[in-house]
Amino acid sequence: MRARQRIRFVAIALLVALAVAACGDNKGSNSSSSATTAGGSATTNAPATTAAPKTGGTVTMGVFAEPSGLDPVVAQGGGTGGNHEMGAIYDTLMRFDPTTKTFVPQLAESISSNADGSEFTLKLRPNVKFSDGTDYDADAVVFGLKRHTQYGLAFAGQVSSIKDYTVIDKLAVKCTLTGSWPNFPYVLANAPGMIPSPTAIKAQCTDLTKPARECTFLSKPVGAGPFVVDSYKPKEALILKRNPTYWGGPAYLDSVKFVLLPGGQATYDGLKTGTLQVGFLREAQPIKTANDEKQFDLYTLVQGFGGIILMNNGQITCKAGLPSAVCAGKPDGIIDLGKPTGDKRIRQAIAYAIDPKQLDQRMNAGTGLPGFEFFVKGSKFDVGPSAETNVDKAKALVDAVKKEKNWDGSISVTCLAEQATGPAFVLAVATMLNAVGFKASQDVKPSTEYITNIQTTRNYDVACWGFNVSDEAPEAGLARHVLSVAGGNTGGNAMNLNNAAIDTQIIAIRAAKTDADRKSAFDKINTIWKDEMPSVVYSNTPEVIASNKKVKGLKYNVATTVMFDKAWLDS
Repeated sequence: MRARQRIRFVAIALLVALAVAACGDNKGSNSSSSATTAGGSATTNAPATTAAPKTGGTVTMGVFAEPSGLDPVVAQGGGTGGNHEMGAIYDTLMRFDPTTKTFVPQLAESISSNADGSEFTLKLRPNVKFSDGTDYDADAVVFGLKRHTQYGLAFAGQVSSIKDYTVIDKLAVKCTLTGSWPNFPYVLANAPGMIPSPTAIKAQCTDLTKPARECTFLSKPVGAGPFVVDSYKPKEALILKRNPTYWGGPAYLDSVKFVLLPGGQATYDGLKTGTLQVGFLREAQPIKTANDEKQFDLYTLVQGFGGIILMNNGQITCKAGLPSAVCAGKPDGIIDLGKPTGDKRIRQAIAYAIDPKQLDQRMNAGTGLPGFEFFVKGSKFDVGPSAETNVDKAKALVDAVKKEKNWDGSISVTCLAEQATGPAFVLAVATMLNAVGFKASQDVKPSTEYITNIQTTRNYDVACWGFNVSDEAPEAGLARHVLSVAGGNTGGNAMNLNNAAIDTQIIAIRAAKTDADRKSAFDKINTIWKDEMPSVVYSNTPEVIASNKKVKGLKYNVATTVMFDKAWLDS
């Protein structure tokens, strides 16, 4: 697939000041190739280097949140939930190159598609082995991808786009999709493209009917990446050591260590003291400081739908026992969770009660990108605000529901304990809700418990979240976070939203050939969103990977992910 596009960049400082890089429409036609083209808004200030790589040393990275485990079907994924760690263990089939704006082969050798992007043929590199010595082949790839729809977890909405798999030979597999999706390689660059050893899975997960989170593979993963697990102590550190049999040659680094510090400021301080050499930042104040001080190389991606007041829409559609944590052993159909936010009027009232600028002031001292827009103002997909602040309307709706249902206004607001903005979010949102008649309780939880409550057991009312919908493939984030079971997402979405009209537009974005068509579909989603109000978009969010200037050779991937296969330390 080849395409021509016009790209213009803006400086990182302008990103934080409400600007975003823009990309022109793709103008090529699909054809067999080893790279496929997509839009993107990532920028980096890291200079190119021609120095010869050096072997040895350890890089320590501060992550945003502790992953739910190291199994790609269980971890939240993305740069906020395990992709850095898992990418080092498994590698990825494809990678999004932010410089060329193309999807390029990583562990795969090539990828090609038919004319409309409804079939993709993936060819694998020969003689690749998992770190347990077993073959990395087409059967292993199919096994790894199918696990996502089997368990119906975080990435089922993306992988369920595959209607059929055809193993052509030991090193080739064809994926036939449910419809046209030119950006399908995004899936193979993300967590689904991190393939585990089938032999290790079957040895450790002897009962495949049990939830994947109950299997020891969660903490003892086997992949084909540049590193293998040396030591894993949840809530302390994950230490990976060089994989001597890595297909791309042994990594330059001896090891990579991943730790979780309490918030973005602590992570940035760790970079300054040298405790960390790489850090993931998602809080506006330390990002602004990093841009102002210019001490580190910064890779930045502004995420649309980045700040979400997630609301539990209250109805899960069970299909074939999925999603398993809620639907195992239950008949197909809709389960009502009995949440107050299952009433559309309550969701509308919450939206009317929220002032994004005030929320940003309390969370970020006014340094964020507040607004009800899906995408930052001025971006190619900006279709205007999806909500409005109106305290009087909020009060009227709350009063009406109280009288009708004999409800006292009780509602729970929760967020991450590890991030400094977590308690601030909970306090600010609860205060705004109480001002219009709610009785909001406040709660913060450790990241692993928090993510389980939202993505697995679906036990929450209102929570802090982010959909991370980026220009490189906006439909992928929507397929994961918004698409319903009926729309093809076997795992459902964390909002427990079932809306056929929104599903239709997500599928239209997936099949679209131009950005104009994608924007038209987003405009229709915006109209539906204003009425249904499944959740409140209150900001767009820059995500930054900051690295010490002595760290060279870092590569980047979708969802603000950093890869260490060619990283090295310049002493």
